[in-house]
Amino acid sequence: MSENKTKSELAFEKEVIDHLANIGGVKQWEYRPEITTTDRLWENFKRILEQNNQARLDNPLSITEFNQVKKVISSIQTPYKAGQFLYGVNGVSEIEVDLDNGKHVFLTVFDQAQVGGGDTVYQIANQIRRPKIIDGKKDRRFDITLLINGLPIVQIELKKALHTTAESLNQMEQYIAEKQYSDIFSTVQILVAMTPHDIRYMANTPLTGFNRAFAFNWQYEKDAKPVRSWKNFSDEVLSIPMAHDLATRYMILDGTKNKESIKVMRPYQVYATRRVIDEVQKFDFKYDDGKLGYIWHTTGSGKTITSFKTAWLSSRLPNVDKVVFLVDRVALTNQTSDAYRAYDPVAGFEGKTGVISDTANISDLHRKLTKKSDNNIIVTSIQKMSRYVVREDFKSLNQNILFIVDEAHRSTSETVSRKGGKEKVPMLKNIRDAIPNSAWVGYTGTPKFPETREIFGDILHAYTIKEAIADRNVLGFNVQFKNTIKAPENPSDEEIDDSIKGSVYDTSEEHVALVVEDIFENWKQRSNNRKYNALFTVHVGGNKPSTPRAMAYFDAFVKKNETLPEQDRLKVAVSFSDDTSNGANQLKTNENLHRAIQHYNQMFFGKTNAPYDMKTVKAYTEDLTSRLNKTADDGNYLDLVIVVEQLLTGFDAPELNTLYIDRTLKGGSLIQAYSRTNRMHNMIEKPRGNVVNYRWPKQNEREMNEAFGIYSNRASADEQLSLDELKELNEDSGIISKPFSQVQAEVKEVVEKLSILTDEFIKVPDSEKAQDDAFELLRDYNRLLSQLKQYAVDDDDNPVSAYDNAEDFYKRIGITEDEEVILTTVIAGELKERRAKSENIDISQVNLEMIHIHDIKIDYDYLVDLIAKMADAVHEDKMVDAEETREEIHFEIAKSENEHEKAKISDFIEKIFAKEFEFEKYPAPTNVEEMNQAMEKSQKDSNIKILRAFIQKWGLDNTATPRHLETLIQKHKFGQEDLDKQNEMTDMMNVAKSDYKELASDEVAALSWVKYRIEFRKAFYEMADEMKKGE
Repeated sequence: MSENKTKSELAFEKEVIDHLANIGGVKQWEYRPEITTTDRLWENFKRILEQNNQARLDNPLSITEFNQVKKVISSIQTPYKAGQFLYGVNGVSEIEVDLDNGKHVFLTVFDQAQVGGGDTVYQIANQIRRPKIIDGKKDRRFDITLLINGLPIVQIELKKALHTTAESLNQMEQYIAEKQYSDIFSTVQILVAMTPHDIRYMANTPLTGFNRAFAFNWQYEKDAKPVRSWKNFSDEVLSIPMAHDLATRYMILDGTKNKESIKVMRPYQVYATRRVIDEVQKFDFKYDDGKLGYIWHTTGSGKTITSFKTAWLSSRLPNVDKVVFLVDRVALTNQTSDAYRAYDPVAGFEGKTGVISDTANISDLHRKLTKKSDNNIIVTSIQKMSRYVVREDFKSLNQNILFIVDEAHRSTSETVSRKGGKEKVPMLKNIRDAIPNSAWVGYTGTPKFPETREIFGDILHAYTIKEAIADRNVLGFNVQFKNTIKAPENPSDEEIDDSIKGSVYDTSEEHVALVVEDIFENWKQRSNNRKYNALFTVHVGGNKPSTPRAMAYFDAFVKKNETLPEQDRLKVAVSFSDDTSNGANQLKTNENLHRAIQHYNQMFFGKTNAPYDMKTVKAYTEDLTSRLNKTADDGNYLDLVIVVEQLLTGFDAPELNTLYIDRTLKGGSLIQAYSRTNRMHNMIEKPRGNVVNYRWPKQNEREMNEAFGIYSNRASADEQLSLDELKELNEDSGIISKPFSQVQAEVKEVVEKLSILTDEFIKVPDSEKAQDDAFELLRDYNRLLSQLKQYAVDDDDNPVSAYDNAEDFYKRIGITEDEEVILTTVIAGELKERRAKSENIDISQVNLEMIHIHDIKIDYDYLVDLIAKMADAVHEDKMVDAEETREEIHFEIAKSENEHEKAKISDFIEKIFAKEFEFEKYPAPTNVEEMNQAMEKSQKDSNIKILRAFIQKWGLDNTATPRHLETLIQKHKFGQEDLDKQNEMTDMMNVAKSDYKELASDEVAALSWVKYRIEFRKAFYEMADEMKKGE
């Protein structure tokens, strides 16, 4: 909390506490006003721990005994580790303690079975004083802390009306940076930013993972509208047991290797999970028809997390023996199993293997279905399950099995033969008939009407693409419909639908050439200057094979690449399945695939190493996928992948932003394919997913608007609207982008307002209110300019490009190049500095990353000339000239987006200007390499001074040299406590123990040995962080 907390803010805080203590007239959280320090928090926790473990304890815990408890909690390093600790084993969190009387006991901290009742204690504390953890930082006070069994679980930071939740989030980010969520606060799971009319909640996170995009509003279940009132939010989310559930039952522990984190579920995920669990609990496996219902959550909204929680919670119900998660393709089995294992809170905790299992083959599936074990969540494919139940030796399973079906819209269509091939039935029906005592729930982003309902039952919960875009859980789309060759006029529906008939687009070589040319010409703006990659789907009509057309495109890309310099080429691959049908097209298909694999090997592994061939097609596809979704270990990625059907559903790649389409897509298939591009990544760099259609432009635009009309609102499926009406609805919902001219006008309006506020882009506004207005307008400028840069043509089909014709782009939005440089570097930089100062945070935490019409980079040759010019003026004592040059230097370094780089150069400049650094000879060097060497020498000299001062202050004269400390700090990573892994710091302190009281400064010499060790560690890491900042 700010030390200048206003009376109105304190009154708001009291109002919130009073409401939480008595939600709905029922006693809820108990307010404990006496808990105002960390020590009192520990005392309160100790009392509750003893109270809940009376059967195990004969006496209150002694200091020695409780110190064991404190050590376990204080050693928790991340929110993920805290989540594992709070979950414990089988839902019971315990701490092992050796009692003074020789007994060995396990003390229960949390028991998931007692949420909302039993021995669980719910308390509120406020204004807890937190002394600084890092020297040089301020002491802090936390607004409101919700305690469960005495441990801090929910942290609430409040701001009064006219302030924003962004300020509260900035405050909590600062607490994370200052390591305030440590010792007893290491258990915090949920952060809440609250104003009277806007409330956001997010999972606690390490500083590197702090992302405001994951701070969510709560929503009402009936209409998915955001909860704006703080009282309503408190009733819906912070009441008991909901707050406890949100921190445990509805929290995901994501154990993905090197990316461990916790993820709190979003409201629609919670609602859907609740609905399914309610249905499962009351389901009678012996008599009911098995149709629990289905969940319609739009593609990209996190169905994997929702389905996992459903599987996990269902598997713990007394009426469920096994949960089987069915995927619609064998290729997705590994992906889903890996995700489920990562989310399993048991896996990896205290050596546990977890409860998730996949199936290597049908025999393995049989064994896991029939054998009783803790691994009661099975991931397998529909095809494998269907083959299993038609085996001659299959016996009906005498267990209650819940089937959760992924991509339920696809799963409804596949069939299998029964009765010696005389009868074909849907695979799901085949499995259901074989296992009658089963329950079924489907998950889909694009249900088929009415088939999905007929198979799974009524809809349980819906969250449409319109709602997801409004919530910023997925992106909208920027869609183009390009004319290439002349198409037949007034085509029939059959001619347009390439699932029925072929068309001129399928055979025209000119069409291929024009498509490839368009992709290359507009690659920069569509990929945001090569930051993102793309998928290209091709299909021909008349039941003809599509792989030859895919290869024709592949060959055209290869040929085009050969004419371009290396930096302009695209890394292109093609992916389709090998043909084992023994049909007429088998030979040609497999020859093409083999050729594509050979090219891929050459591109990524060179001539001598060819890891993939026709025997390893599956491994080839997996490697290709990792290079498209940018998870390949070697960091070598693809730009474009050509497919027929692969990767158009169930494929997640946040750094893929464009889909090229040379085919006709309709309904759910269109939504699924488009949604490969709309995963959230960086809202500024990726404001929308790009989609470019290359055939039947007018007709395909109609198909798109009809599909979005249906899948954005269930009621619209029955409405017959014109193309213009559908298009307007989709634009208003943010599903498809507005016309270029409209976005251009919005950018121009923002530029005009900024021009007025900054006196025509000359200076930062004088008043604090005007500065805040300018700051918010710069955010609008970034958002709108990022959208505008995605367009390849204007409304009249004239080409536009910020990369290839920047001069035209400047004119369109009403700003000159020089004005844009000043606005986005100097003025934006000063506003960031002032915002950081007013909020008492590091400038790197100010959320304002500027977008430029084209990249603004430091001219290092010019910068070095300026530094040399200033150094010469200082050397000759011409300080007026030096001051003028220094201003020019600061203008140039303002162009850098790297705050560390700016700080490093600025520090060097100030040392030269203050005559603290002198060059070995004058005139000063104008060579970039020599100037860098001088900068490094300056930094090294400063570091040596810092290290010598540290040695003197802490009495290390007989223990360590500056070189010794410098070598140790070279291993350090900023913000990490990583310098005592081999007892380097411990050994140093132990050597200093005998004489630090004689050698150290008076302040340090007065410290006890225990206090010396604690303060030494803090000071050493603070110094190491400061030195790393300068690198």
